[in-house]
Amino acid sequence: MTTTDQNSAPFLADASDKIKAASPPPALEELTAMIGADEYIGDLIKLDYDHAEILVHDSHKMQVNGVPHGCLLIASRITPDNPEIIDPTDRRASLLLLRVTGTVKLNSEIDLDRTRFEIVQRSNDTSQNYDDAQQTDQFTLNLLRYTGIQCRILGTFRLTSADDGNDWQLHFGADIDNFYAGQGMKIYKPVGTVLQTIVNSREEGARGQSSSRIGRLRYSAAIKEADTRESVPIEIVAEDFIAQRTALFGMTRTGKSNATKTIAAALFKLRLSDNPQRVGQLIFDPNGEYANDNPQDGHSIRNLRYINDECSTDVHTYGLHKHPYDKGRHITKFNFYGGSEPIQPTTKGDLDKVLWTLYQGKEIIDDALAEESSGYVTAFRNAQIMTPEGLIDHGEYIRFRRRVFVYRSILADIGFKYEGTANVKGLFGKDVREAMDRYDPLKPFIGLLEGGTMSWEVAGNFTKVLADWAATTQFQNFDAARASLNGGKNWSDAHLLGLLKFHTNTRARSIAQNAREWHDLKSDADFAETIVNQVRAGKLVIVDQVLGNPEMNSQAAERIVRRLFQAQQQSFSQPKIDRITNKFIEPPPVIVYVEEAHNLLPRADEDDTTKIWSRLAKEGAKFNIGMVYSTQEPSSIQTNILKNTENWFIAHLNNTDETNQIRKFNDFKDFESSIVRVSEPGFLKVKTRSSYFTVPVQMDLFEAPAPAPSGSSQGPLGDNGRQLSV
Repeated sequence: MTTTDQNSAPFLADASDKIKAASPPPALEELTAMIGADEYIGDLIKLDYDHAEILVHDSHKMQVNGVPHGCLLIASRITPDNPEIIDPTDRRASLLLLRVTGTVKLNSEIDLDRTRFEIVQRSNDTSQNYDDAQQTDQFTLNLLRYTGIQCRILGTFRLTSADDGNDWQLHFGADIDNFYAGQGMKIYKPVGTVLQTIVNSREEGARGQSSSRIGRLRYSAAIKEADTRESVPIEIVAEDFIAQRTALFGMTRTGKSNATKTIAAALFKLRLSDNPQRVGQLIFDPNGEYANDNPQDGHSIRNLRYINDECSTDVHTYGLHKHPYDKGRHITKFNFYGGSEPIQPTTKGDLDKVLWTLYQGKEIIDDALAEESSGYVTAFRNAQIMTPEGLIDHGEYIRFRRRVFVYRSILADIGFKYEGTANVKGLFGKDVREAMDRYDPLKPFIGLLEGGTMSWEVAGNFTKVLADWAATTQFQNFDAARASLNGGKNWSDAHLLGLLKFHTNTRARSIAQNAREWHDLKSDADFAETIVNQVRAGKLVIVDQVLGNPEMNSQAAERIVRRLFQAQQQSFSQPKIDRITNKFIEPPPVIVYVEEAHNLLPRADEDDTTKIWSRLAKEGAKFNIGMVYSTQEPSSIQTNILKNTENWFIAHLNNTDETNQIRKFNDFKDFESSIVRVSEPGFLKVKTRSSYFTVPVQMDLFEAPAPAPSGSSQGPLGDNGRQLSV
């Protein structure tokens, strides 16, 4: 030893003695409290960077109430007897967190198997078990009761110096930094409050955030009891779901919907926390289980509005029809005809206010025809009836009004309810009426065009005849002659002719008629715009789609999501500045829930990333849009979406094609056999963004608040039943 070493050694020893003699720091007490003599189950046999093998005796298994598959264990050099003598500077003063993944053969396994076979063979013709005292001596039984257990290393608990250097902190790292081949360790099974701390541990950046209970730890489906020392509460941090993707996988009736309601309720209650935050949520409800009371829950998630008066206007439901138990439900219909535009030219802004629902109706019909590739359908779909940019001169305004009239006539002809009469004054001048008079089928309409009005039923018939005329040589000659006298500008335009082609085939007619269920002459607002505004204001919006044409429901959902995405994108690309902090304001946090995701999200073999659902899944987080998607078929979801999913709730899947996809992610490989084998409702494997590892959870059954008493003003309707503003 050098002189320097000789001089420093007493100093280090003295420092170590002082540390040992001092009162143990709180973090050290927290560390040592994680092991207890009563929870001892065995000893370490072998250790590497990923796995540990331990030796366990049956008597110790009985003492700790069993060691099920997936059980969490702690390996330690520290003994529970004298924790106060631990030196925090000793790197061996740490605990390894293990998870049981299976068994491992012992070196003596061959001899023990032979012995076991012989004594079982002896007891085969008796009424006694082979481990009865009359059959086998205690020494042999003691040897047979040892088991080798395989564990995965989940991480390390150890003490680290605090940032200020004056204290110690308990730190968890999700790996192991070193191991010694010749070092023994005792193995303990954590229970109670210690286990609760372990399973709810979070990454340091997530600590102190709003947490909510979702269920209890449940190692095995065979353990039904909810009051064991292992059945500790499991919590989620609600902030984990903001601007993140969450997957819920499992067969029907395995608890996906219950988990969805639990997540939605936790996020809704953020507004009531010490640091309140409003998260907008949009739930599309194809089975009516979120918007309506049902036997499974007793009450629906819409009853979150009854938590207190502050929440009474924060939940909105939408549906095609009124509901007897949901007085405040908004109806998802609007007037496809729009309002009445003025006769004289006006600004685009004024026209858009009047005709906004007409534009949205055309968009819905276009979406319904999106899969049709025939030329006549494409021409109709591409025909624009929206107001041109800028101020409109008189001639262009007439052309615009003529297109709107033809479109409305088509609606009337295919069965959209109408009222009043069609105003055609000035739309068909003297020269075109004279040309029409030479086409016999149009002659009955000439007088009505001169008079300026006709019924919508007649207008529908007139438009069909006009479409026939537009296909004739006579019309083409008239149109060309009009262009030669008008500086090359035809009487017709491409958009008008595209609209008229609607009548070319009955296929488009039958498809467009499906949109009639969304039409209501009495409605003067577009529900999609209202929904987007409510969600961005932090409200919980549930769209009940249990009724109506499934394809139209899907198109309506897509239209709403597209509008929400565009609004969030605009807030991101054109942000406002906070006057107080002088910083850019982020888009408000919103979350979209996607049921039956295999029907909406891009499939595993699909490369198209332009569809709105694909963009929502891949780009939504950038614009502060979170997504919760559920399906029975994880293998059908595009791999890129799975790779970017942060939160996982996995229930029973009934085949290895699905689990082969799941086992690629996180530590789900450890639970693969359980996911296939156990089909108990609500028994899920849960891994969230800020948690270190997956835990098996028996989800709590969602409980909604009780409805307000009859006659109460609480809820989205006021005392007089008048709809409140959104």
